[in-house]
Amino acid sequence: MKKKTIIDLFNECVDKYSENPFLWERDTEFRSTSYNETRILVHKLSGGLIDLGLKKGDRMALLSEGCNSWIIGELAIMHAGGVNVPLSIKLNEANDLIFRLNHSESKYIMVSRTQLPKIRAIVDKLPYLEKIIVFGSDINDIQQKEISLGDLYKTGEKWNQQHPEELLKISDSVTGDDYANISYTSG
Repeated sequence: MKKKTIIDLFNECVDKYSENPFLWERDTEFRSTSYNETRILVHKLSGGLIDLGLKKGDRMALLSEGCNSWIIGELAIMHAGGVNVPLSIKLNEANDLIFRLNHSESKYIMVSRTQLPKIRAIVDKLPYLEKIIVFGSDINDIQQKEISLGDLYKTGEKWNQQHPEELLKISDSVTGDDYANISYTSG
């Protein structure tokens, strides 16, 4: 009997609660994203990650405050076969971030606009890092190795159209024995 994965559990919930709110986020007011809308975003982002070069088992860090993009990002990493390396926003010391990113051999990082300066300050000390995905809609100063989340969604949508069924094959290849994340604790 196949062990269920987080992907399986997510898809079961989407099938069962498709139009119900799954995520809530507030700007000027609270806005919901349904289970089905979330899956669409996860699939677009997964396609973008695969197009970037993320392969099964690759590590991808996530440094952000709690937000919808964080949840969608983690689910997209899993759907693309990657392993999430969640990082606390409380990590201010460059050494802690450098250690975790290098020790995990993270090739990619998703980072919020507010946490981006931390990564920019140490990017030259991260030999494994290939790409930085930046959350936020006001990204107009993209630097080398960076891509906006919005651009990655567009790339992913195009990739999925050009490779129908490929994302499903990749996400189906994830097993219950594969790593979902690498969590560094303190103390």
